[in-house]
Formats: sequence, C-alpha cells, structure tokens
Amino acid sequence: MSITRRQILAAAGSALVSGILRANVQGNLERVLNANTAGEVNRNGQIEIRKYVANATVTLFSIPLVSKSGVGSGYAVVEQAGRTVAIQFGAGSWPESARGLNRLGFIQEGVIEERPGSPAECAWLAFMTTSQEKNLEQAKKALEASSGMIPYSASQGYGRNGSFASRVDRLEFPSHYTWRDVNPLVEKARQTMTGNAPEQQDETDYADRPATFLYMVRKAMLDARPRTTGSLVFNRKEFQLDTQKEPDASAAAHFAGKELVSPSSVVTRMNAVLTRVSTGEKTPFRLWYEAGAAPALPLRFEYQAKPFLRLTFEADAKAVTPPIQFAFTTSKEAA
Repeated sequence: MSITRRQILAAAGSALVSGILRANVQGNLERVLNANTAGEVNRNGQIEIRKYVANATVTLFSIPLVSKSGVGSGYAVVEQAGRTVAIQFGAGSWPESARGLNRLGFIQEGVIEERPGSPAECAWLAFMTTSQEKNLEQAKKALEASSGMIPYSASQGYGRNGSFASRVDRLEFPSHYTWRDVNPLVEKARQTMTGNAPEQQDETDYADRPATFLYMVRKAMLDARPRTTGSLVFNRKEFQLDTQKEPDASAAAHFAGKELVSPSSVVTRMNAVLTRVSTGEKTPFRLWYEAGAAPALPLRFEYQAKPFLRLTFEADAKAVTPPIQFAFTTSKEAA
C-alpha cells in the first residue's frame, strides 16, 4: 500500500500537535488566562463574584438526620476579558465548626472562545483533599486520625479543538493547613506538580469538542432552553452534563426575603446530572439562580458529597472566605 505525501504530512502534523499537548499540560492555564486579554481587562473586563456559607446535612437512606449551618464557606468568580473567560470555585470546611473535619477544594479554568458559548482552547487546575469514607463509622475514624499528613488529589489539563492532555498527581501536606490556607496550598501544589514527573498523563481525542466543568455549568445557566446537554472533560475522564430547568417560586420568595433578588424576580432551579461516559456512573446535583441577572452565578447549590452527607452552599455576601486571587494579572485581589 502506497503512502501519499498528504498522508505523511497529516501524520506529522498529528504528531506535532500531540507533542505540543503533552508538553504543555503544565503552564497552559497561565498562558490561556493571559491570551487575548492585553488591554481588555481594564477596558472591557468583567468580574462577577459570589460568596457562600456551607451547611451540612447527615442523611440515612436519603432521610435527613441532623443539619448544621456554617461548617464552611466558598466562593465563585467569573472574569471575562476579550475572548477569554476565567472561572474559579473554592470551598472548604472550618475544622472548629465541623467537628475537626478538614476538607477543601479549588478549581480554576481558563477558556478561549471562538464565539460566546463555543470554546476553542481551555485549561484547568484542580486541587482537593481526598477521602474514602463510605459511611458514618468510617467518617468517625477519619476524624480521629486527622492529625499528621492529609492526602490531596491535584490535576491539570489542556484542551484544543477536541484533543485533551491531562495529568493527575497525588500529594500530601501537613494537617495544619486548612481552608484558610487555600492560596498558599494551591501555590505549593503548583510548585510540587511542576517538579514531579507526571504520575498519570494521557492524551485523548473526542468526536465533539467538550469543554471544562465550570464552563459547561455556566453555559447551561445562560441557556434559556428548559433542557440542555453538553460534554466536558475532567481528571482524564469524559462526562455528559444534562440539565432540566424550571421556575421555583418558593426559592424566589426565600431569596427575596434575604434581599438577594427583587420580589418580582424569577428564580430557576436547575436539576443536573453528570454522567461518566465510560461507565454510566451518574452524579446528580441542583442549583438555583436568577435567570438573566448579574452576576450569572448560583444563589444556592447542593450535592450529595458522600452517601451519608449532603452539602448545601447558599449565597451570603457576609460569608468569610480566604482572599480571592483573581485570574488576570492586572486584576486586583479581593479581601
């Protein structure tokens, strides 16, 4: 079988792109965040921020047993400059309010859009504590053994035109680091991941052009249709995000009472299901938002973090969080 010049060039081009993707997993988030933003941050830049108070409910067979408010906090930030969208979410527990439970997570994404809602290039960094508790007894033992080192999972990835390269690292840091220390922790994770040889790294091509998790959730919120479907990639896995939306009058009254929306506002409840494509495993979650309003961020979201634990994050402008590090280099820091 003869090989044409076109086939040779195509193979060479594919190999070149493959090499670029593998080499650029590290450092690509910073490059994406600073691409096409020169002069746009100060001229046309937009920043949306929302802070949250975290509440925990212990459940048994989905029946609530006990709830506690103020066990932690979180924040969501969306920045846009030119064609680049930066989204980050951070959340964690206050150990002194959560019976010693020390958990935190942070994810930051950068997306360059061809046009609104159509990503051409994306990158992410995710960093979170890991835990294997499947029931209350295991959770109790984890609390009793919470001193010493705490395991974390850290991942970073880069995608362009449907091709993704990503890696996952397992890290450990002393237990005295908590949600209050998320910024230095993330920086330590970046440095450690840069110095480590990749523990797991792969490159995958997809028929569609899936994006990143936070980006796709926000895209579904901005979509006026009652149902949406989209694809995304996270931690070396492909997922499908399906959403169903409907007005929630009781939630609208609740948030109007907290002066988060006006009495005439329409609050939408979005029931979402994240399905891992390879296994069919489903992760449902819900969020509430004011459609068509700014900031285009949830007023509340909840998910079943463990079989025995449901977490709810509710918007609260007075919520205490660590300082927010904005993505774009010319942006200021928020206290």
